[in-house]
Amino acid sequence: MNDSKIQSRLKAQLTKFSSELSAGLSRLRAKFVCQMLFGIQASQDVKLSNISRSLKEEIPLIET
Repeated sequence: MNDSKIQSRLKAQLTKFSSELSAGLSRLRAKFVCQMLFGIQASQDVKLSNISRSLKEEIPLIET
């Protein structure tokens, strides 16, 4: 299995878990939960700066 398939499968599983975990929350908060879970998994750390870096967003780190 190549890396892109593994990555998309992991993202799908994480999104499903996140949606179950954040049932009843607003859409914005549910998105936050999903991104935090992804960031924690990707960075293998719970520090916000490392989570932000793992999201690889176009905006400055401080704004993330």
